[in-house]
Amino acid sequence: MKILVGANNENKFAQYIRVFSKYMPEVEVFSLTDFQISDDIDENADSLEENAKDKAKFYGDKAGVTTVSDDTGLFVDALDGAPGLHAKRWHDGTELDRCRKILERLRGLPLEKRSACYDSVLAIYNPKSGKFWTFPSKIEGWIVDEFKGGNGFGYDSIFLTKDYPGKHYAELTTEQIDAINHRGKGLKKFAEFIKNNNF
Repeated sequence: MKILVGANNENKFAQYIRVFSKYMPEVEVFSLTDFQISDDIDENADSLEENAKDKAKFYGDKAGVTTVSDDTGLFVDALDGAPGLHAKRWHDGTELDRCRKILERLRGLPLEKRSACYDSVLAIYNPKSGKFWTFPSKIEGWIVDEFKGGNGFGYDSIFLTKDYPGKHYAELTTEQIDAINHRGKGLKKFAEFIKNNNF
């Protein structure tokens, strides 16, 4: 089976390679570069699921092969769910600027009022059948003032995860991240699905 990873982010692609090799080693994984696809798609849908499906369909139709894409948002309870669905466009500037903006708005709040979650959806699209499979997941934790860890991006360095008490998401090993995030969880579920169903 051939599967295209519908993502331009090198960190995402590297993680897909790892989790495919663990859960679906028989799959031949391709990047957008392999198909000479350089287009980007605007993520303007009203939900993570629709964004993930739109990306998978866009790239899948271009390449003509089954495609996997995903979308993630950071939802902070004290900020009424912001930055939310558009985590990258919530505030201008760099990733560091966006982290500092969140911390500025949470200033003075105790840890118990800083609850947050990474909400994610992984979508797989088969252009031959036009069918989608979606796998939602969530990672819960808190936003903290101290930046820690170098194994992540986005808001990972200020996100304290419940899955590994006392650890910032960016402090986790690649194996720990693969075990709890949506790419690892979603592809594990997809592998189980295709073992028991006609794909």
